[in-house]
Amino acid sequence: MLADPRLRQLSRIYQRPLETEDAARQAVAADPGILASALFIEAAENDDVTSIDAALAYGDARLAELAPFTGGAAAEVRRLLAEKLQAWASVA
Repeated sequence: MLADPRLRQLSRIYQRPLETEDAARQAVAADPGILASALFIEAAENDDVTSIDAALAYGDARLAELAPFTGGAAAEVRRLLAEKLQAWASVA
């Protein structure tokens, strides 16, 4: 069982065991869109997120929490999350 809850979260998001920081970084780097989509869903389901700005802040907080595992892909995850939020805002 994975000791770090963040690795468990990323394993669930990427639907495979990510047992080390390096494995998690590789998964995020290979497909940052998966993490961006997961953060989008988390923000959309969160009762405290009531605006696009709040959703971006939520995403930023989650990325800060996951920083040891996102490596250089964090900026791309954030960009993709912002893209998804803007698309959502245009139809909401």
